[in-house]
Amino acid sequence: MKTIQDMRKDGYPLRIIGNGGYPATLTGCQPLFDGNYMGIYRYPGGDFCHDLYEIMHHFTIVEQ
Repeated sequence: MKTIQDMRKDGYPLRIIGNGGYPATLTGCQPLFDGNYMGIYRYPGGDFCHDLYEIMHHFTIVEQ
């Protein structure tokens, strides 16, 4: 399982603004098939998984 530090090295930002303009913080890793994974981000209303493409193209990065 990847650590937050590993995920940040892979390009996942620590803090974003996403899902309707709400702030979120990277809290973990959601493993997928074939060694792929998504970042788990904690929003004020709960957790949500995002992939790196979605983050880079649709959200605001607050802290890389």
